[in-house]
Amino acid sequence: MTKYRPLQPGLLVEGSDGPYLSSLVKRQLDRLIQEHSGQTVEVLRCEVSAVRTNGKPEDVLLAAGELARDCDVVFVHGDEDAHAERLKLVAELERSREVSTTRDGVAVPLVPVLMTESWMLADRDALRRVVGSAVLKGYPYAAPAELEGRVAMKGGKDKLTPKQVWKALLGPGGREVLSDGAELLVLHTDLDVLEQLPSYRKWSEDTVRALRTLHFL
Repeated sequence: MTKYRPLQPGLLVEGSDGPYLSSLVKRQLDRLIQEHSGQTVEVLRCEVSAVRTNGKPEDVLLAAGELARDCDVVFVHGDEDAHAERLKLVAELERSREVSTTRDGVAVPLVPVLMTESWMLADRDALRRVVGSAVLKGYPYAAPAELEGRVAMKGGKDKLTPKQVWKALLGPGGREVLSDGAELLVLHTDLDVLEQLPSYRKWSEDTVRALRTLHFL
């Protein structure tokens, strides 16, 4: 008989990227389990901590430890400028797990290059379904590889970050559009497109290692 196992992911997020990243976490895990696991694994809805990773370090560590006691895998999110701090938190969680008498979850860093918007912008077809083709007339990226750097809008001179590109495309209400359409954007995003971004591939590889540590794969 094939063994059934639930897989509970957890997420500590920086800023307001929770709706997008929690949906992406579940979709990524579903794919990895389907492709690599011989078990019957149900990936549960991602549990998102109310504490942000850019809060007070002692508060973040406490929240991360609490999440680790409830979850199998804990993803620790941050933009590239916070990379060192997120890796430090992951290392502290792993040290705690090694000496813990409970079955704490494995911590995995989730750090898009530059910022989460770089992943959100990767699949133009998915964006078209969510925000419409008219908005994307100024879409400046010729290939997914360009997402991990700064790029100028068509006709512009300044090199913009992905967050600034979002604002240029969607206007001042861009953040609300992202939050409201986050799950739909993840649903339509081709993960093979995201795999063309080195930062996404790194996250996927780290996740695979965590799942193997926990014997889900």
